[in-house]
Amino acid sequence: MTEVDKSVYDKLIEYQDILMDKFKLEELMDGLPKVIASKNEILSRLKKTYLTKHKQYKKLEENLLSYDKKVSELKLEQADLEERIKATKTQKEFEVVDKSIRDRKEREEELHAQMEQDKEVINALRSAIGDYEIDMKRQEDDISREQERINAELAKIKKSMEELEAKEKEVVDGIDEEFRAKFEKIVRNKEGRGIVAVTRGYCTGCHLVLPQEFINKVRSNDKIYFCPNCSRTLYFKEDDASNGENIFSAFGSGDDDDEFFNVED
Repeated sequence: MTEVDKSVYDKLIEYQDILMDKFKLEELMDGLPKVIASKNEILSRLKKTYLTKHKQYKKLEENLLSYDKKVSELKLEQADLEERIKATKTQKEFEVVDKSIRDRKEREEELHAQMEQDKEVINALRSAIGDYEIDMKRQEDDISREQERINAELAKIKKSMEELEAKEKEVVDGIDEEFRAKFEKIVRNKEGRGIVAVTRGYCTGCHLVLPQEFINKVRSNDKIYFCPNCSRTLYFKEDDASNGENIFSAFGSGDDDDEFFNVED
């Protein structure tokens, strides 16, 4: 059985390193927008509270105008009643008019008290609204600066990604496309270790002790083999007691490999 060029192993090692660098860049790209999202969420909460306080402020101002109008009406009514009381002819008529005057004065006092309370709240809201306007402006400026920084970082990442993709294109030349897709899954799911040695009778990726018959297949270097437990790509490596010669797996295709390949989603 003809062995495939062992340089494929070196290509896979290099491809594995490229993939890990790409995954790190992808992680950075995914993380950068989250920074802005967090800051925008803070700004959104500030704006929501600001609008609530602003509505309260406007409502209280409207109330003050309404109260002031009502006080003016009460004063006019009192003036009219005071003229009427002068013209009363009986005690009963006097008492009725006098009670109306006292009722309107009492209502006027209540309105003045309510107006004073509302003015205190308005002053507090005016101060809070001013503070929120300052905080919102600071947050918007912070977001603007952060967006500029992110844009600069994304430009660097994009450039690095383009360089990696160009390098990847050279490295994977000659490696089966379907295998590359499987290998990329392994590297992603196995913390960057997509290809490992079989030595001293076990897989150095997951430390599973392998049957001798299967080890002999890996050692034969006739095609690619995968660990039946962790799905990593395997190559054979002599242990320390041997002459130190490394024999790497050769890469090919075949339906009989599928039973060994079970990459986690």
